[in-house]
Amino acid sequence: MLDSSSLCCANCGTPLTSFGVDASGVTCLTCQFFNSPNALLPTPAITLDVLGARLSDLVAQARASALPLNDIVHVLRNELEFTAELASGGRDLCIQIIDLGPRVSQIIQQSRRDGSVMLRGRSVGG
Repeated sequence: MLDSSSLCCANCGTPLTSFGVDASGVTCLTCQFFNSPNALLPTPAITLDVLGARLSDLVAQARASALPLNDIVHVLRNELEFTAELASGGRDLCIQIIDLGPRVSQIIQQSRRDGSVMLRGRSVGG
């Protein structure tokens, strides 16, 4: 019998209880993934700060490896969507990144540069 007091699902990271754990593995009650004994992971001791730092490092490594920025965003969006669906069981969710246009500081810099004001991507002469 495996000790599941410190094990989590290899697919979604949900801590596993001792219910249903045996030599053949356990099915995660959250994502229904079958965890074989060699796939079970110890529960990590991670904080939100560590998670943020690791994600930042991964994105920096991806950019340094010349992965296209759109591909990086796509992968992150998929992971966020998967995590959000796990957190809200029984619901289909879609993560959207919405382009809100240039930052205010960019509009001000543009305005100072050529004497016009940028409004939602359109130039208004001034």
